Amino acid sequence: MKSTLPPNHGLNGEVLDNPLLLPQENNQPSLTDVQFDSLVAGVARGQDILVSAPTSTGKTLIGWWGVSAALAAGHNIVYLVSYRALAHQKFEEAQHLFLDALQGDHSSIVCATGDSVEDASGRKTSAPLAARILIATYEKFLGCLSIGGPPRDLTDTCFVCDEVQLIGDKTRGQKVELLLTLLKRSGWGQLIGLSAVLSEADAKTIADWLELTLVRNPNREKRLTIECRSPERIVSVTSAPNFDPSWNDQPTPPRLNIVPAKIVTELASITGRRPVIVFCMKVDETFELANQAATNRPITRKVSLPLGLDLDAALLDLLCKGIAYHNAELSEEERLFVENQLADGHVDIVFATSTLAAGVNFPLGSAVFASWKRWNFERGRHEPISRAEFQNMAGRVGRMGQIGDDGRVILSANNASDRQIAVRLMDLATQDELGSGIVPDDFGPLILQILAGKLCNRRDEAFALLSSTLSAAREITRNASGVVHWRPHLDAHINRLIELGCIIESGETLILTTLGEGVARSGLKPETAIYFIRGLARFSQSLLGLLPSVAGNGNEDDLAFILAHAALASPEFNLEGGRPTRYINWRVSAPRLINNPIARRLAQILFAQPWMGDVGAANGALLLSGWFSGASRREIEAQVGSVRLGTVQAMARDVSWILMGITEIVSAVTAPALAEEGKPELLRDPAISGAVRQLVRAIRRQATRVNAGLPSDILWASELDLQQRPRRLSRSQLLALHGRGLVRAIDLMDGAAAAETARREALDAVLNPRLANLVRDAARRWKANDREYCKRIHLRRAALVNGTEVIEALYSARGDAFETAFSSLLTFLTIPHEQIDSPGRVAHPDFLVTIESFPSIVVELKTKVSESDVVSFNAATEVLGASELLGLRDHPCLTVCNPAVEPSVPRLIEACGRLCVLEVCDLAEAALRVSEGVLSRDALYNWLTTPGIALREDLPHLR
Repeated sequence: MKSTLPPNHGLNGEVLDNPLLLPQENNQPSLTDVQFDSLVAGVARGQDILVSAPTSTGKTLIGWWGVSAALAAGHNIVYLVSYRALAHQKFEEAQHLFLDALQGDHSSIVCATGDSVEDASGRKTSAPLAARILIATYEKFLGCLSIGGPPRDLTDTCFVCDEVQLIGDKTRGQKVELLLTLLKRSGWGQLIGLSAVLSEADAKTIADWLELTLVRNPNREKRLTIECRSPERIVSVTSAPNFDPSWNDQPTPPRLNIVPAKIVTELASITGRRPVIVFCMKVDETFELANQAATNRPITRKVSLPLGLDLDAALLDLLCKGIAYHNAELSEEERLFVENQLADGHVDIVFATSTLAAGVNFPLGSAVFASWKRWNFERGRHEPISRAEFQNMAGRVGRMGQIGDDGRVILSANNASDRQIAVRLMDLATQDELGSGIVPDDFGPLILQILAGKLCNRRDEAFALLSSTLSAAREITRNASGVVHWRPHLDAHINRLIELGCIIESGETLILTTLGEGVARSGLKPETAIYFIRGLARFSQSLLGLLPSVAGNGNEDDLAFILAHAALASPEFNLEGGRPTRYINWRVSAPRLINNPIARRLAQILFAQPWMGDVGAANGALLLSGWFSGASRREIEAQVGSVRLGTVQAMARDVSWILMGITEIVSAVTAPALAEEGKPELLRDPAISGAVRQLVRAIRRQATRVNAGLPSDILWASELDLQQRPRRLSRSQLLALHGRGLVRAIDLMDGAAAAETARREALDAVLNPRLANLVRDAARRWKANDREYCKRIHLRRAALVNGTEVIEALYSARGDAFETAFSSLLTFLTIPHEQIDSPGRVAHPDFLVTIESFPSIVVELKTKVSESDVVSFNAATEVLGASELLGLRDHPCLTVCNPAVEPSVPRLIEACGRLCVLEVCDLAEAALRVSEGVLSRDALYNWLTTPGIALREDLPHLR
């Protein structure tokens, strides 16, 4: 530890005055050795560094120093992490540390994962690269760069790459490596790499490849003892500051606990050793061992649940005894609650899989490995976990800032052979070599990313780029012939992509098609895109018949089931086109085919047939049907074997991700500006293409439903901002409102006695006396807050393009004045338009707008004086009849609403076929992007003429 700052440390006043950014002890700085060395290396002065040090040494703070320095210099920041949960954790930390420095601008901090892209206000955004601080997973950021390629100059951007050893992961490393290769070519302002498990040789290799200064310190800052107990011998190793690891090998004393369960009891009885984390290799072990440990423990505490938390009853019983489990089958809300209980000191023992070892910091006193071998399905045997995984898990104990002077980790071995393997794992001074991130089997998706990034357009150039990667450099050192053997694999993948319609080769030039661009951006397999296009083209008319209408026709639940089943049966979950990118939990696919009346009834229009041939997809879609239709936890978990709600929730995220990607692809390949020859062959018939295009926004909305687990008519209320934590209503609370028929905004904002009573009964006024009023007020503010937030941001951006007056008028005008404001906006954008509603022209629409040479758009403007009032369905659809009066029944129609549209309208207008409804804040966003040069007119026309509700979060964003 160091109690001084090095000369020329570079830390700015924001850091020096903030104890969260500069820990102190006795009014002096308190730095770990690697933090001190990083300052010497210039991390706060903008120098590029790679920090390699154990988990206990405060690497995250080093990254935040770089962020603070970049903010002070007016630069942007991209903080890259390995997992979605880590992204959300860093997102919260970034807000806590830097939101004030950004003048409270919530739009300046954005979190981007495969699930969603949202800013610090909780609002969705489609422009993550415009944020000052972007927290993202590696894969998501690579997808962001696929939209037109990385900027040629990134010298105003600071990158923090956490868990950079992911570059060697056999399943995800190729994309991390490609991303770093792209960044290396573009340059950066500063790059800070962080890792806890790199060997000295690998750390040097990565640092040399990226031209970073290596800051490596293998010593822990807190004492940690790892002990292996076996029937004959006890082997232990102690690591501590300022001395080499100390090993001890002695006979096992009599009556020493060797069985993991007894070791847990032993440690839990010692105050300084609690909480105890028990690492399990299987999810079932966490449940079984937790229940065993609770058998003879009394209830010692009363657990208060947050409002709306749907917690498993068995888990609640365990928490009352100071015990918990943590695994991937818990819902996100349950995992977060367990983590908070741990952080607050309310848990003595937690049984966990590696989900709790993925870089999250908890005050753990000791750890026990219930087992340290995992079943290898390919080899049919149990095998030890990797040394890197063991070190990452063991390193959760004895971290900086945690209770106690040291940490204790204990594992057991049944015999001398296992003891030798365990000793190898325990050697924290040694790390395994990284695997190869990029291998020839992965060239297909990488080629699409390379072409989308506009880094090359010839086979030779693509090969040269792949040859510049870290994997290529390492292959060259191992293989006398270098990477020459990669070339045939590259050519084979390019030929395959040409056959799939993702690439066109003209002479020696490789050209990415619109389909290829969409696939690269989405991260899906090309085969998945083709599979969905084939299914949508074949069944489009049947699917359109399922869209809801004001007459009550259609069946959205059937539509969502078909799409969910299609996603689960897609190539993302099988070997077509390469290894799977997603997996269906074995509990879903292991049991026999469950009775599935929905699949049986819809069999003729399911994309994958016969549907009973894929048990995982059939059972999974059945589970999801209960989830998105609003079934209770008990009802959902009773459907298929031992599947828990968290598994269903995780499956819903995967399905939603696939469907969102499909909407982007289908929107692009059915765009009016795209020539018939540029479309996939199945969509070259205008009738088929038009029908598929009509489904784009319906699919997007169903994807949102699947992710949220809500019926369509209450989905809008998930955006209500309660302006306190938690900011949103939970699924169970939204379903309670739905069960009472409170699904309209007017129902929730109504102050009459009957409405008040219904809200209070739905939201349990006994336990939550304020919640009903909070919901009423949130409904009254619904859209108004969003409009004010957008207006503030839009006016700031408008000033840069001399459009302040135009944007101000667009937001504030009503009635005839809004027509003037709309016309001024189109003039500002140099978009030709004709005002056709005038005295004497009864029932005529307001404008005819022409963008480029496309068919004119018939536009109707609808306004409401009150900020809390909304445009009804009848008003929103008037433009359809008005267009027929002009003889324009085949032209696209647009209704612009100021301030907002009634929440039931989006789901009802999709069946209209040629009507798009748009709110003024979304129009302002699109207009500004056009004026800023990041939205083409072709893309604007496509957005305005796609049937359904036009949202700013599905606007494309070019650079």
